[in-house]
Amino acid sequence: MNLISHVKKRKLTPDLARGFMLLFIALAHANQFIFSTDLGVTLTDQFTVFFRQVFIDGRAFPLFAILFGYGLHQVYKGQERKGTSWKDTKKIFRRRGAWMLVIGFFHATLFFADIIGVYGFISLLFASLFLRLSTRKCIILTIFFLVLVGLFAPSMPRGFDALNMEVTNSATIEDPFEASITRMVEWMFYTPVLSYQVIPGVLMGILVARFQVIDHPIRHKKALLTVGIWGLFLSTAGGIPMALMSSLFWTSYSDGLEVMAKSLHTITGYAGGVGWTALIGLLVIKVEGKSWRFTKSIAALGQRSLSFYLFQSVLFVLILAPYAGGLGGHINQLWSDVIAVLVWIFTVMIAHYMDQRSIRGPFETFLREKSAIN
Repeated sequence: MNLISHVKKRKLTPDLARGFMLLFIALAHANQFIFSTDLGVTLTDQFTVFFRQVFIDGRAFPLFAILFGYGLHQVYKGQERKGTSWKDTKKIFRRRGAWMLVIGFFHATLFFADIIGVYGFISLLFASLFLRLSTRKCIILTIFFLVLVGLFAPSMPRGFDALNMEVTNSATIEDPFEASITRMVEWMFYTPVLSYQVIPGVLMGILVARFQVIDHPIRHKKALLTVGIWGLFLSTAGGIPMALMSSLFWTSYSDGLEVMAKSLHTITGYAGGVGWTALIGLLVIKVEGKSWRFTKSIAALGQRSLSFYLFQSVLFVLILAPYAGGLGGHINQLWSDVIAVLVWIFTVMIAHYMDQRSIRGPFETFLREKSAIN
């Protein structure tokens, strides 16, 4: 999420990355509200799930985590420049973390895969440790957690439900009160447990911030190009086996192959997160300084990423949930993606409106005020 302090001149790359990230998040989330099992599996569904698994699922949340880690480092350095003591800086991270846990808890009443609470948990307990690590120790710790992810990902999969699996999540619950209680109880368990899958991306984001790779993309053009190509190549190649299984193009495989495919899909997702970040950095080289309204609008969305992440969930509930719009019981996988893109475009338009009138994101403002040292 966007934790960067307000400054006169913001860097375009991280804001643009956050704006595009919300498109990836929308595509990863909208299909989770599909609750009908009577529509049957079509070839369109299979291709939609295949491409989403290769390019989005398990690739969006590492990008999210990288940008969060980047934001933590920027806050840390910003406080350092102001002369804030380390004791007070730690208080800022703890307060933000605590309030993000509160926001995540209530967000879980709407959506069963809240990630804000996980970031709050990491900020509350680990930010002050991670930010003071040497670069060498930060790299070692990143590798350690990546190994953990590879080992445990098969038992804690993200987005691996095959098309022919019965829908069992809380999207099927028609009573809004029962659905909310179910999600909040689940949230209290998976928030701390899921943190180990997010920590590698957070550490990568801290490293990206230290080397200022996306702060000054033109200085690192060659590195960004290399990382972008290899990151997306590894991510795509690593995502194909699990995508074939989930989309039912590949159905005759052993349990061992499924375990390997899940680990490979999850691990290479971090390469995808790094690759997307590098690709957006290269895009900034082309567009920075040019008056492209759409690019500025996406960056404006990225500046308010926390607020619009929450707003997306509200819109998905209103449109898709069984106790609201109910459309989730009548659409296929492709239409869930179409709705995701339309919701994202709508949020880009609102962000543009807010930017033109210098209206900050309400939840960004809330966190800034609640974590300020008096």
